Amino acid sequence: MIRKSLAATAALSVLTLGAMPVSAQPTAPNPWAGLYVGIGGHAGEAFGSNKLSFTDLTATHNLSFVTANNEDNMFVGGLQLGQLWPVGGVMLGLESDISFGKDVDYLASTRGVLGVPVGSFLIYGTGGVGQEIVQEDFAVSSTSGEIDNFTGKVSKYGWTAGGGIDALVAPHFSIGVEAIHYDFGRDSQALNLAIGGEPFDVIGERKFTVVRARVNYRFTSIF
Repeated sequence: MIRKSLAATAALSVLTLGAMPVSAQPTAPNPWAGLYVGIGGHAGEAFGSNKLSFTDLTATHNLSFVTANNEDNMFVGGLQLGQLWPVGGVMLGLESDISFGKDVDYLASTRGVLGVPVGSFLIYGTGGVGQEIVQEDFAVSSTSGEIDNFTGKVSKYGWTAGGGIDALVAPHFSIGVEAIHYDFGRDSQALNLAIGGEPFDVIGERKFTVVRARVNYRFTSIF
């Protein structure tokens, strides 16, 4: 009798457990979601840089233009700060960065980010607004023997767009590489030699691409 009672109780327990809803298992945190900051920041090369050209407006075309900072490539480095949110199967976010380099006092952007997680990688595109403040130095000489040196800072706003890939490599850390194009447009400045008053224009082409590596500390752990 006791055996039958125990068997009935065991059977009832099994049926009861089978009828109970299975409790939801705790989900692991999304490793890409949340705040991140560039520990070690970013470093790379600016290809194209800012380019200055010269138009001699004198009737005799007797002026010569000497540029001091028309470099094809330039090293830049800096920091970034961003936030990502999961939306469906993608990541949406915002990122701001600031970079410095030779003759570059300030190169910054604030961009939207759209990323697709693929395993331990995040492939993303990005775009937004940018600003640069650069130091420009050049000289103009005349066949009369006059040489004038010009120096100043130029501040420009424009747009920026690009993309990259990040990889999770350790708890809280990711590394990646990205290419960002900056376009600050084209401008022209009318100038004259100080003594002879001979006129000329200096044209600035402010379009270049930065390819850089980056390291981020992510406040959401990957483990």
